[in-house]
Amino acid sequence: MLHLALLEQPVALLTLAILLSLALPATRLQALLVEGLQRLGRRLNGTRYQPRYLKFAGSAAMLCLLLPLLATYWALAVLAPWPHLLEPLLLWCCLDLGRLSRIVPSVLGYSQSNKPLARLSLAPICLRNTDPLSPLGLYKALAEVSLLRLATDFALLVCYLAGGIYLALFFGLLRYLVQAWPYKLVQWRAFGMLPSYAYRLLAWLPFQLLTLSLFLYPGSLRAMKAWPQGKLWGYSASGRLLAVAAGGVNVGLGGPRRYTEATDYYPKLGTAQYINEVATRALLWRVVIIFIFWLSLAWAYLLIPLVQDSQLWP
Repeated sequence: MLHLALLEQPVALLTLAILLSLALPATRLQALLVEGLQRLGRRLNGTRYQPRYLKFAGSAAMLCLLLPLLATYWALAVLAPWPHLLEPLLLWCCLDLGRLSRIVPSVLGYSQSNKPLARLSLAPICLRNTDPLSPLGLYKALAEVSLLRLATDFALLVCYLAGGIYLALFFGLLRYLVQAWPYKLVQWRAFGMLPSYAYRLLAWLPFQLLTLSLFLYPGSLRAMKAWPQGKLWGYSASGRLLAVAAGGVNVGLGGPRRYTEATDYYPKLGTAQYINEVATRALLWRVVIIFIFWLSLAWAYLLIPLVQDSQLWP
């Protein structure tokens, strides 16, 4: 019963989640989750409180969300007739692949003909203020945000394969908390500290794996030269990924951006060449192909023993 055995394998379940995300993105659900977490955070994260209290409050809020989430999933898995089908549904809720497959072509399509609409299309997935973005800034923002969201999807799937659905649920919750309580913004820095640190810890190894995989492409010498630039970034794993990806296609990322009215200056990554529409597409397609590469390896690792067993026991 090879087909029944496949349906219970994590690789098959995460593939189902990816296909479901591409066919039916969880855009509305994800927006509601982030909005709900932001409302919860605003109730606890007051400017009148000391940073020490806010760190404790943010940590306690994360635990108060995590424990019921895990307990609810455990109860559903016990009661549901097909518990394995819950896993791709939960992964679907946390994946950004589907959203990006709609937003990226939209932004690139409007980048020349209708720049205000392109900025508006980018805004739902971008923390920075998109209104003042120049054409160059628009391409940079799209490339950086999309690349990091794809990397987070990759980290989510690695967590699922390595630690099962409970670790993936924890990482998925951290992903939403980091979006709702952004550590980059001063007003959330104390409250969102523990979720941000936990997210960075779990994402570090998958980000490194994805970064090293980009050396398989042409332009690896430029990518290697850009590797040390990553340590200048606030989170070195993200910095290395952005630097190597930009160096590989011979463009520059980083630089100034606005999260509030003030301008923040981030280190420049990659090369001195300006990014454009063609380079943005090339950069993101490289990451997508790396996704397919690792997914293919996972399927090969799964299928070879199953096929051998089916031949031994007809």
